[in-house]
Amino acid sequence: QCVQMDDITSEGDFVSQVDKALCQLYQDLNPNNRTAAEKWLLGVQQSPQAWQACWLLLQQQNLEIQNFGALTLASKISKSWYVVTLVTSEHIFPPHPPVERPELPTDQYEPMRSELLKAVLKFSTGHRVVLTRLCVALTHFAFHTMPELWPNAVVSMIHSLQRGFPAFPEADPAAAILHLLSIVPEEFSSTADSMLAYKRGILRNELHTSLETVLSFLEQVLSSTQPNAIKIMAIKCYTSWTQFGLPLTQVSSLLDLLFQALYDLELFPSACEALTEAISHDDARKYTEGLKQFFNRVLERGDFIRSKLEGRDEDSVAALCKLVNETLEANMNYLLSVSEESEEGCQEALDGIQLLQAFLSVPGYYPVDEKCSVLTIPFWEQFLERISGEEPHHTHFLLQFYNPILLSIIEVCPEKSQYPSDDDWENTWTNDDKDNFIKYREDLCDLGDSLQQVMHTEYLQYLTRQMSTILTTSSVQWQPVEAILFLLQGVASGTSQQNSHLLQSVLCLFPRMPPHPSLIRTALAFLGCLSSWFKDHMDLLQAVLPIILQGLSQPELAPSAALAFRDVCGECAERLVPYLLQLIPACESSLSNPRLEARDCVRMVAAIGNVLSTMPLRDLSAPLGVLVTSRVNSLEVLAQQSPSNAIKPAVEKELLILSAFCHHIYPTLLAGEQHPVVILLVKLWPSLHTLISKWCVDQDIVEGVCTCWSRAVRTVQEQYAPLLEGTVDLIVKCFTTVHNPRLLDCASHLLEVFHKQPSCVPLLEMMLKELHFQSLSQLQLVPELLQAYLQLMLTVLKFSPTLALCLVGSLTGMFQIGYAALKAHEQPTVKAAAVFLCQLISLTDTMDSVQQLLVAEGRVLLQCVLEAVAGAAPRSYLTSFTDILHSLNTHCISLFSQWLEDLLTQDGFPSTHLSIVEKQNFKATVLRSRGNRQQLNNKVSEFSLMCRGFHGTLYAAETT
Repeated sequence: QCVQMDDITSEGDFVSQVDKALCQLYQDLNPNNRTAAEKWLLGVQQSPQAWQACWLLLQQQNLEIQNFGALTLASKISKSWYVVTLVTSEHIFPPHPPVERPELPTDQYEPMRSELLKAVLKFSTGHRVVLTRLCVALTHFAFHTMPELWPNAVVSMIHSLQRGFPAFPEADPAAAILHLLSIVPEEFSSTADSMLAYKRGILRNELHTSLETVLSFLEQVLSSTQPNAIKIMAIKCYTSWTQFGLPLTQVSSLLDLLFQALYDLELFPSACEALTEAISHDDARKYTEGLKQFFNRVLERGDFIRSKLEGRDEDSVAALCKLVNETLEANMNYLLSVSEESEEGCQEALDGIQLLQAFLSVPGYYPVDEKCSVLTIPFWEQFLERISGEEPHHTHFLLQFYNPILLSIIEVCPEKSQYPSDDDWENTWTNDDKDNFIKYREDLCDLGDSLQQVMHTEYLQYLTRQMSTILTTSSVQWQPVEAILFLLQGVASGTSQQNSHLLQSVLCLFPRMPPHPSLIRTALAFLGCLSSWFKDHMDLLQAVLPIILQGLSQPELAPSAALAFRDVCGECAERLVPYLLQLIPACESSLSNPRLEARDCVRMVAAIGNVLSTMPLRDLSAPLGVLVTSRVNSLEVLAQQSPSNAIKPAVEKELLILSAFCHHIYPTLLAGEQHPVVILLVKLWPSLHTLISKWCVDQDIVEGVCTCWSRAVRTVQEQYAPLLEGTVDLIVKCFTTVHNPRLLDCASHLLEVFHKQPSCVPLLEMMLKELHFQSLSQLQLVPELLQAYLQLMLTVLKFSPTLALCLVGSLTGMFQIGYAALKAHEQPTVKAAAVFLCQLISLTDTMDSVQQLLVAEGRVLLQCVLEAVAGAAPRSYLTSFTDILHSLNTHCISLFSQWLEDLLTQDGFPSTHLSIVEKQNFKATVLRSRGNRQQLNNKVSEFSLMCRGFHGTLYAAETT
């Protein structure tokens, strides 16, 4: 058991107790013991005696005790520098703000500073973790005391540690200073969320003032004969200080030392990172002369960089690539400033671009063989965009000047986009490698699009010429052809009329392509991208249409073929009518293929439906009959079989296909013409009736049948009337057996369409009564059913509110159900309840029965809403409750105001965190915001945070 701090009588007891608590915290298997030890150690850190106790702990030999002492010291300085005292008096109004006073007496500042410097120097050759804690403590001490009590603190620390202390002859001052200087910028970055946030500007100025001394010390270390470990610390220290925006001209000599360090294998990683940070900082890019000098330094090491590229050390190549890339990006204006009037800088600009191009064209597959080419793609896209944004005559010159490099990029794109061999792809590459390569290809495709926009025909000409060359050789590999077709996808849709002959030449080469599945998938995607172009080139579409149709029949190609077929039919629907003799048999055969996925069949139906819907009804019936007859027959056969898991996938697939026909056949009808979907449903009716009877307990099958009904109703509208009675009968019978929410959705669609037809009202009334009574016993048990019921009642109120009166209990019963649903845990159910209640409230002006209902129940509803806002419901649900407040405030103003007054004057309602003034402010804002929905949303959100006690906290700021 850990004893209280006040019960410890000697230093030895204290150290022993700390040692015991640390062992208990890190080694005890009992979580209760660990929690107790942690609590006791935190108490030690927070106690006033910790200012003296931490030095005692640092004198021990045990590393864990030393570390705890250093951690305690850093914690006291960074978090307990001030003690907050509340000035309270019942005679003072308004109350005084809290008073901050230092917990450490001011006369202890000088001894504390001296001890901290000594400790940093003492542990400079000790354990790094303790040294880091001490450096953090010294840094925060400096932040608290600079500049008033410790002016030029950073410079003073450097000089003090350089002088050293006689008590520590074996200390390493350089290591201590470098470690401290590396931590100072890091801790400054963290002061944004600390008690030092108010003086960040002062601290920044102080640190900036010390830059000259810091840089001079770093330069001294790098030019000395210190071990590489110390030089690496100096380089990393420089990287930390670059956040203060060092002008490159000010650190010229230091940069020379860093560039020289690139030639040392041990210093290379740190030096390369430091140089990259230096050139990439925004402040560093403000000085043109410094950027140009840095650019020239990089060019001077061009041979060294190319030698690294040949060495194929991935990490080194990637680091150099980042350096060159950032250098050229920073000097973008310089690269674009070359002109034909002056040769100054032209060769340097060309050399720099060539140097970066070498990283793009590095041999091998990304990301298995190399990982640097992807880093250059954003630069090339930005470079091309900037070229196109120049004045036309200068853009023309830049394209000519950089033409050799741009042409080499064009050559690289198809080469780097190629897939590896099938064996490597399947057996060697990991899933992460494959995903990264696919993303990389997309980046190259975007780069190709940028090249096409700037260079116009040259990119497209090269790809078509290269494809022709490949396909005319004796042995053709599929990978180069696939890569070219993939890149052509990015530019196909934007090809101008002048370049149409290039696309024609590509399409003419299709018969020569090797029959590899990956290549055919890419070719199909390419054809889909040409869908709008085919409208003016139907002769070529006729030539390649068999490729699409053939792909539809092959399961491995069907997804790509279905997408291409959908795109082509969407753009060229009317022009494809003459080709129905090809399309219909191919589609019918593919739809009958049991190996094809349902989603591909649905896309196919959507595509052919676009074509058929452009035809007159007299011409549509025959081809549609060919497609649906086999589907109707197939469903009929399945319906006659007993339900089983073996045939369920086939039933679901047929229902999806038939529902797609119901949705995507929408011809223009003349007066008196019957919609073909009605004819289809008449044929389907026996099978649907059998299915719903046999499979009524299977939610998936019932949902499939309901989807057919719902889509058909929405498509044919009033022409569904002959089937209405049978549909209602099946819905009621099936719902009596199993309370499936999808049946209620289907009933809602029927109500939307037929509520205005007097002959249908009695049937709809009967359906509502049955569904209502059957639902009541299950609503609280099945959230999805409750949600569907509320949506059905919403449809009733929206389209035919008088129908609601046919239900026993009428509006009061529905109100109670909606009120109860507001307390549900599921957000969709709460949202459905809110929408239903808002619709009910909106009927106040037109229905006396609704007005009477609100007079009786409105106060209870408002109380429920306020409780939910105050914390009974998650804050993510607030929009639904705000909708109800807005509706009450709009449609029953006087009652709403009175209810609000009555409820908010109750003590502790809706939350004990609220004052009377805050509640009155909320009431006034809500009543004023009748016409300002955004103001109401903001106020309800603020009020909710106040009720929960989170208003003004960091959590509130992050989640609002």
